[in-house]
Amino acid sequence: MVRKGFWCAISFMSGLFLANLFDIKLWWLFGLSVGTVCTIFALTFKNIRRYFIVCGSCFVLATAYCAAYTHFVYDKICSYDNKTVTFSGYIYDYNYIGHGQGFLTLKTKVGSHYTKISFLVSDDDYEYYDKVRVTGKVVKLKDNYNFLSEKNSFSGGVFLKGVGTAQVESQNENANVLFKHIRNYSDYVFSTLKQYGTSDDSGFLGAMICGDKSEIEPATKNMLYRSGIGHIFAVSGTHLVILTTFVGGLLGIFIKAKRIKAILMLFITWSFVIFAGMSISVIRSAVMMTLVYSGDLFLRKSDCANSLGIAGIILCLSEPYCVHSPALLMSFAAAFAAGAVSPFIIKKLELSGWKRRAFAPLITSCAVCVFIAPVCLIFFGGFSVLAPLLNILLIPLCTLALALCFLVAITGCVPFIASPLVWLASRLISVVLKVVEHCSKLKLLYVTGTNVSSILIITVICAAVILFVCSSRKISYSAAIFGIGTLGCVLCSNIFLLLSSDNVELFVFANKKSSVVALTYADKALIFDLDCSGKYADACERVLSNNGIRSVNAVFVKSEPYYTVGKYSAKLYPKADKYYSASELYVDVPNTTLLSDIQKVELDGAVVSKTDSGFEIILSDNVFKIYPERFCIGQDNYVTNGRSLHYSGKDNKVRSLDYELALTNYSW
Repeated sequence: MVRKGFWCAISFMSGLFLANLFDIKLWWLFGLSVGTVCTIFALTFKNIRRYFIVCGSCFVLATAYCAAYTHFVYDKICSYDNKTVTFSGYIYDYNYIGHGQGFLTLKTKVGSHYTKISFLVSDDDYEYYDKVRVTGKVVKLKDNYNFLSEKNSFSGGVFLKGVGTAQVESQNENANVLFKHIRNYSDYVFSTLKQYGTSDDSGFLGAMICGDKSEIEPATKNMLYRSGIGHIFAVSGTHLVILTTFVGGLLGIFIKAKRIKAILMLFITWSFVIFAGMSISVIRSAVMMTLVYSGDLFLRKSDCANSLGIAGIILCLSEPYCVHSPALLMSFAAAFAAGAVSPFIIKKLELSGWKRRAFAPLITSCAVCVFIAPVCLIFFGGFSVLAPLLNILLIPLCTLALALCFLVAITGCVPFIASPLVWLASRLISVVLKVVEHCSKLKLLYVTGTNVSSILIITVICAAVILFVCSSRKISYSAAIFGIGTLGCVLCSNIFLLLSSDNVELFVFANKKSSVVALTYADKALIFDLDCSGKYADACERVLSNNGIRSVNAVFVKSEPYYTVGKYSAKLYPKADKYYSASELYVDVPNTTLLSDIQKVELDGAVVSKTDSGFEIILSDNVFKIYPERFCIGQDNYVTNGRSLHYSGKDNKVRSLDYELALTNYSW
């Protein structure tokens, strides 16, 4: 059996992935059923029985491990829900938020498992890895309309958060001085990039080298992910390859002993993991890189698929819930496509000489984009069919910018070196962002998944493309298959949008005396903020993603236009074409027009006008009137009473809206 590590990992991770979708009471039945099926196949197909034995055993073990982890770790940590407790540990992170307060992330041990808990604390001179004792009330993370706290944090083993202001008692001791200095230097490099760079450009650079995405606007992140190049600012294999190539070249000048060089490279690799914030993608890359250098130490040849599999098993053993992380899934899919599938296709096509140099980058780019397409579809709302071309054109610019930033970091951020290098890197990233923004306006080339059926069909198309291309021996045939598959994805996406073009939907996110309404029709949307001041901007963004929205015709704001418009412009993607304010514009608000009492705005078949305390929309022979505490559909009046509601034109009914809408379909 070849590539045992890969097959074991795929089976183990599949078991964990599926086990997390079922109730714990069903896991033993699910695992037993799969084990029985694998046993039957192993007895029937004797030539490949070892595959069924190994894969079935790993699958069953994964379900048992997931059940054990849930019972002994998750349930134990969550038993502290809604209690005031005292935890001892060390400071993993600290962010000052203003007004003499900040968020302190404590890494502490609960039972036999380490977890992270964030507390609101009074500002002080906190340092990374300082040992502290924190007393405060904690609650279990729960999902809400704006943020899926529970699901997004599970992958990192974070299950609790602090509420209220906690008390911190210093123990005057540092848990790890080396790690502290590495993290402090990472912050120093990031501040240098911000000092010599500009806004989004420096935020992009900081994310690429330091793993800190806090300076990138959510709308920009969504644009990059949906364009297919978002993986470049998630610190991963590309970054480690650049670092190790550069540093390895320098070490090679002075050190000739292969094993000593390998040990030093391992130290540098894991130091960079700490420097970049220890994200899942960079740890996965570091584990694979460790296996590569270990091969040099023990005179063994490494294999990409096996290395990837071993990295997956290590990550999932330490944190089984991480198997649902989009960062892990994208990282693994991209690494497998680039390291295993692409070389197999190139070998199968028997490319050599100028053909190999010319077509290898394109084949790799196409393979990566096809593998990550379903992940982008599920977690980010869609992907661009221009992604392979954008990767070929823009990744070299990002790589050069990253190399310049590494030079800044390695030379100690000396001003006369850092200033020109960061300026040049910023200009390169500026070009990347402008090209992506321009390409994002080509809406017909953007593939969306509006429901489970469309996502499944597009995923099957992607799988079929890979299988046919891997069996091909002619590059013309492979190109034709890829073109047909791409066309199939575009047609599938547009057909599903056409089928729902007559359906008008309202998503109402309400407080007691305010609300936000997202109105969708075909692939277009209108958003109305009625005294919420952008509070539900994130919820509106998920509505846009899940409904395959390609254009936001306008955002209408009832009050506080300067602050509210800023919130939506930073978070919505696609960006709104225009903003209208029902209240006076006392200061200049970009791209915003005052909506008068007599003015009617016509937007792609929808006519919007201002009423006494809300807005009236005429669309598809329907009249919608929306107000902060209620809305009317024709003659029917619905009072929200703080409830969030959903109206569907399919059956002309209004139902209570469940925050699970951020995942796939809508449920009530």
